[in-house]
Amino acid sequence: MATETPDVPAGLSRERVAGFTDAILAIAITLLVLEIPRPGASDIPELAAFLASQAGSFFAFVITFLVLWKVWRAHHTLFDKIERLSRPLVAAHLPLLIFAVLLPYGITVFGLVSDDLKQDTAGVLAVGLLAANVAVVLLTQALLTSLVLRQRLYRPGADVAGLRSDARVGWAIGLYWAATAVGCAWIAPIVPYLWIASPGVGYLAHALTRPPTEHRR
Repeated sequence: MATETPDVPAGLSRERVAGFTDAILAIAITLLVLEIPRPGASDIPELAAFLASQAGSFFAFVITFLVLWKVWRAHHTLFDKIERLSRPLVAAHLPLLIFAVLLPYGITVFGLVSDDLKQDTAGVLAVGLLAANVAVVLLTQALLTSLVLRQRLYRPGADVAGLRSDARVGWAIGLYWAATAVGCAWIAPIVPYLWIASPGVGYLAHALTRPPTEHRR
């Protein structure tokens, strides 16, 4: 990243905000694996059965790891394209980081019921909690991109059409996860399988929103 200019307002340093966000997301990603139960000495004779019983926790770990990795990449790319920050943009990081740090808790709750997921109160709450948490993280990242566009915070010569496409894709995937959170009220045992379709939703949204010049290539 370029060195900050001397006239950057206090609290609006790109490098400080980007560095802090990188650190929080890195910690959140690391904490994900700590929420997967470890086998005890009594579990060793039946280690295969123990690992199989944690399949839901491993599944949630992979899904949320990929979500946080995508958010980190999107955030890193966005900050490479902006020239300055605004106070609303900095403030929008608050829900992003709060709910990113909450993801390990969602994995723990999901793991407790995933071995026998049913359409009951526990199943609805566990699946809905994780889906809603991921939805907020994704939607907040999309909001950051939208704010950059609305407030024209991007650098001269930046790919504005690409930024618009990124924002629409982010909103589409975030709203998809929000829809799965709502859908838990009726189909909680099926919802985790719907999460696997997230990349397809993103690809479809990108195909429908990419700049016209890309269609002609």
